[in-house]
Amino acid sequence: MKDKIIEFLKVSNKAIISTLLVIAIVIVLNIIIRIITGRFIKRNKEKRRHAVTLAKMLRSIFSYVIIILAIVIILGIWGIDIGPVLAGAGILGLVIGLGAQSLINDMLSGFFIIFENHYDVGDVVEIDGFKGTVTEIGLKSTKLINWLNEVKIISNGDVKNIINYSKEPTVSYVDVGISYDEDAQKVINLLEEKLVAIKDAFPQVMEGPNVIGINELGASSVTIRITLKTVANEQYAVIRAINKFVKELFDENGIEIPYNQLVVHNAKASDKLSNK
Repeated sequence: MKDKIIEFLKVSNKAIISTLLVIAIVIVLNIIIRIITGRFIKRNKEKRRHAVTLAKMLRSIFSYVIIILAIVIILGIWGIDIGPVLAGAGILGLVIGLGAQSLINDMLSGFFIIFENHYDVGDVVEIDGFKGTVTEIGLKSTKLINWLNEVKIISNGDVKNIINYSKEPTVSYVDVGISYDEDAQKVINLLEEKLVAIKDAFPQVMEGPNVIGINELGASSVTIRITLKTVANEQYAVIRAINKFVKELFDENGIEIPYNQLVVHNAKASDKLSNK
């Protein structure tokens, strides 16, 4: 057995060296591709998410092409006639192609999603009712994960109705109820004066919070609306902070936040009292 291995190495030393050289070239090319795509991402800091998405896609495509070419070259080095292999692959490809229209549709849709910048890795989107963060965009499918850590994989060809929450700054509001006995204008002035602290504490706030005034006269309270604009999809922590801040501010200044009230009118009791 040992003699056979030694004989094989002597006879095939050129093929082995050539194969190792091809493998080394593949590794070097993949490293170069990673360096180039990494520099591409750094040069596009303003559109980093799209740059990362595009870089991953191009890296994947080039890697597959290089590996396929390397396999063909290695087969040729070892004297395997690749003509019949390619012919067989062509026939097999034709057979598969007849039933692979959905796969082709998914791949084409993947290209359009990326190059038309519908969404990028890291964007928060809603696709057909499922809202989550895009964790991966492939040629065939898109992967989303929501705040419950539920993962949804959607074929790119099935991506029809998209809401992208990460393209533009998010506009939000907080409604605050006060009693009808309170001086609404004094409360508004107090909120305008004190809410500046929220913007100082949260760098993701781009505009506001702004007190726009009385938004509703409710059944038991006067509703004052506060609006704000934040970095895309980063409003939740700020809204929670505003609610806490307003509650503490109202407690400090004796401003009443009313409970829901229900007045029950008893017609028969009223008639008895009036008869007396």
